[in-house]
Amino acid sequence: MTLKKAMARFDTLYPNELPYEMKLVWISELDGLVYEEIISRYEGGLPTPFTGYIPATPGTTDLLVPFPYDKLYLEHMAAVLELVRGNTERYNNASALAASTLRTTPFDIN
Repeated sequence: MTLKKAMARFDTLYPNELPYEMKLVWISELDGLVYEEIISRYEGGLPTPFTGYIPATPGTTDLLVPFPYDKLYLEHMAAVLELVRGNTERYNNASALAASTLRTTPFDIN
């Protein structure tokens, strides 16, 4: 999934008024976690280390989690959105779903 597609799908499924930059941080944090905890440890890393996304990052940039597990981005952003909104029950449900997806994702970026 590309950065632009993740943002568009999230905004369609979870209408919000949050700035692009805030959602970009959430995706960067998730890919940072995926890179540090999985890819760099077990997959041998990337040709260049992951340093996060910035507003100038092209929307065509491929995110780190492959299809069909890329729903993780939507689940993660939904969880953080509910946390921001102060909805603890929805946050707990969404974060459990994201954690389950992350646990079942077989990483192989080579």
